[in-house]
Amino acid sequence: MNALRQDLVGHCARAEAATAELLSQRRRLIAAASLSPVGVMAGALVPLRARAATVLPAPVRDLDAAALALFDAAESGQWVHARAALARARTAATAAGSMGGVFTEAGGALHHYFEARNGLSGDLVEAGLALSVKDRRWLIGVAERIVTRAGELAQPFAERSDALTPRIETLLFLARRMRRALVWNDSIGYQGAHRDFGSLWQTLRPELVTSVPAGRIQALDQALQGAAHSPSPTAGKRLYEAVRALRQAD
Repeated sequence: MNALRQDLVGHCARAEAATAELLSQRRRLIAAASLSPVGVMAGALVPLRARAATVLPAPVRDLDAAALALFDAAESGQWVHARAALARARTAATAAGSMGGVFTEAGGALHHYFEARNGLSGDLVEAGLALSVKDRRWLIGVAERIVTRAGELAQPFAERSDALTPRIETLLFLARRMRRALVWNDSIGYQGAHRDFGSLWQTLRPELVTSVPAGRIQALDQALQGAAHSPSPTAGKRLYEAVRALRQAD
């Protein structure tokens, strides 16, 4: 038991340090999204839910879906659902372990594939540890990293000609940051992510009015306002789903 507690203390200390770095990354991310959405953001965030022309390998799609389910379960402390999501993520990761060929055929560098795969292996082990002690803070942070790993594995298959998609993915990234900050009781992190979200949304919104149904844009406006006035897991998830709806087919 003492060894487990020491392990937890070590992980929590690393998580706190990672949080500070993530705040710095978020600032760089929002600046990149505003100034050069295609050139910079396409390499930083890879869209998984908005590709009509590009077919993702099934293991990557499955990994992304499982990671998001794990994130949701960690946020709400639904441990049975978290275990099921982690099992699906492990299955998807095993399948992704043999897709090095298609990764390089799609233009990806082999060393990037190995980096993502090896990082994913460590993340899944850490997720199991976090789940074993039912630590919401720890698990939601690891789940977010697994979402990122799925993006890394999807990178060669990404459609980069769309200037809007990377910025929508940035909104999703910031919405997850807000939800994670609530779990961590990090009011400063929440406010910073909300402010960055609002800034990016103001630049993106005018570009969507001719291509996205007005109801979806209004829904996001309302969700963003709700997230400001009444921060809660429900409000955070509502905002996240409103962003995802921007890319749904009519």
